[in-house]
Amino acid sequence: MREFLLNVQPDSLSYAILNEGDLEEIFLDEIETITGKIYLGKVERIVPGLEAAFVKIGKGRNAFLKLNEINESYREIVLKGQEVTEGAKVLVQVKKDASGKKGPQVTAQIGIADRFVVVFPFKKVVGVSRKIENRLERRRLRSLAIDLRKRYGIGVIIRTAAEGVEEEEIVKNFQEAMNKWNEVLQKFRRSRKPKLLYEEDPIEQIVKEKVNSKIDRLIYNEKSILSTLEKYVQTLPKRPELVYTEGDLFEKYFIYDRLKQLLSRTVPLKSGGNIVIDRTEALTVIDVNSESYTDAENQEELALKTNLEAIEEIIRQLILRNIGGIVVVDFIKQRDPKNYEKILERFKELAKKDGTKIEVFGFTNLGLLEMTRKRTTRPLDAFLFTRCPVCGGTGKVISQKVLLKRIKEDLKKLREFDEVTLKLHPNMSGYFKKEDVKRLEREFKVKISLDYTWNDPNSYELSAKTKKGGK
Repeated sequence: MREFLLNVQPDSLSYAILNEGDLEEIFLDEIETITGKIYLGKVERIVPGLEAAFVKIGKGRNAFLKLNEINESYREIVLKGQEVTEGAKVLVQVKKDASGKKGPQVTAQIGIADRFVVVFPFKKVVGVSRKIENRLERRRLRSLAIDLRKRYGIGVIIRTAAEGVEEEEIVKNFQEAMNKWNEVLQKFRRSRKPKLLYEEDPIEQIVKEKVNSKIDRLIYNEKSILSTLEKYVQTLPKRPELVYTEGDLFEKYFIYDRLKQLLSRTVPLKSGGNIVIDRTEALTVIDVNSESYTDAENQEELALKTNLEAIEEIIRQLILRNIGGIVVVDFIKQRDPKNYEKILERFKELAKKDGTKIEVFGFTNLGLLEMTRKRTTRPLDAFLFTRCPVCGGTGKVISQKVLLKRIKEDLKKLREFDEVTLKLHPNMSGYFKKEDVKRLEREFKVKISLDYTWNDPNSYELSAKTKKGGK
């Protein structure tokens, strides 16, 4: 059974998807995102060498806009036939959130998404979601999309949720999307300064994007949203059961506890192996290990079984952690080239589960699997964690042996003192056992008192005094 938890709190809106009790996907509304929002922007600077412009949209750093996206249709409707110049107002939609030192990326190819369709005012594109695999259904929906494009002169993509839905309902939804677009265009024409023109209602957006016929039960905790939920689920060929439960759903279903486990660097596999995930700003590296898994006739079979099992967990972790960008997977080495083909085929098959676009490029000469996952919003760990003030984000601190050497150097400098108090971080306790302290006292001819209340593992505090109490 797949359950959808829609958790409404006074200052937050989050959701989680459980599949047979296992956490499959999670979203925390505190992850600040402007992806999908439409703005009136002002061109601050044009960079000819990049064929791009930096656009002020009123949200932190200026946004990056590729000028080659501006076609004749956009130029005619938005720019009134003019070219893009510095100071011009433009209509843009956020494609990617700001990341690291980079500002958000915006696009001129506006898309208004609704339940069953996405309309593209400046494109002539026609398409049907790749997740709809039935040929007859694809043909029916494509024919409808072509008809709508001819009648209204704009691009139309039919979404996965439209599978099995009556044509009348899809056309009605298309009209709703067109009404939203016309409202955006009117606001743009009436306004002059950078401002937000369009954003979806967060509850409607979540339900529209994530609730489909594969959800068996939708559990919610806010009675006032029932009409919104009923509006969307009644159009589904298979409607999920709506269940009201009072209180914090993430607490009742132990989602908060699972979050702690979720962001561990090492993820165990059921067989006894594990995967290790290391994420940097540039890319994510995933290492597959067999560990204690020995239930196989030979090493090659063991490696293949572990690799195939790891794939499902890797896809799950990419979704849960919202990892985007370049991903490199170091599977356990295989001698038989056909086994790499099996791994690649299985990876591509399971990647279809992900609602975010994944491109799998295959294995490198070093046997590493290369892939990319579309990055739109920040990864989960970027929201839940902040840079460590002690290690500066490296994940490392000075070793105890190095610190001990520094302490000895400082003790050597003490000549006129009889007693010292050494404040240390608790992780140094193993280096200052009773016999170790006595040895240091004999070596440096000084009485040593230890205090393990120092909170910085990279340093220590040493204070000294004479027999008369002088410092």
